[in-house]
Amino acid sequence: MIIKDHKRFTWQNALITVAEIVVFIAATWWMLGEGLFDNPDLTDQNRISSSVKYEPLIMNTGTGNSNYVRIKAAAKKNGSQTYTYYSAGTKTTVSGDYASVVYGDKVNTVNAAKIPYEKKTLAKMDRQYQRAYVAIYTAEYKKNWQNGIGLHAGRIATRYYLIRIPDSSFIKNEK
Repeated sequence: MIIKDHKRFTWQNALITVAEIVVFIAATWWMLGEGLFDNPDLTDQNRISSSVKYEPLIMNTGTGNSNYVRIKAAAKKNGSQTYTYYSAGTKTTVSGDYASVVYGDKVNTVNAAKIPYEKKTLAKMDRQYQRAYVAIYTAEYKKNWQNGIGLHAGRIATRYYLIRIPDSSFIKNEK
């Protein structure tokens, strides 16, 4: 504009440039929010579809005491735990960030409270599997425009494992 019209400076051009920069920054901020920092509510039926799968646990009768779940804890600055259980002939190991072990009369833990499990269904599974099962909650992003903008459509939002055992004697701790 300056070269074409042989002008040095006009307030009109300066305001247009400032408006373009503001729109660019706002669009970038919005796209970062949708793409990287998106944390949808797991009960939002417009964006998330969820399911819970229940599998009975199989007792591991290896060396030492028989157990349903094996917990391995790393004694580091940022401690981590992994849970290993057997179900339907498969061995599954999950991070402690995405799993909880529940035993006794409790059907949920503080960590698992963030997941919308139905307490009636958990109580029914307690009776059906004699308190030895895993409830796998899977939430997927629905294929809609809002999830598509953030490149989430059709992907897994979260997967959480609620490992239910009769009592603490069925846990094997490893270091």
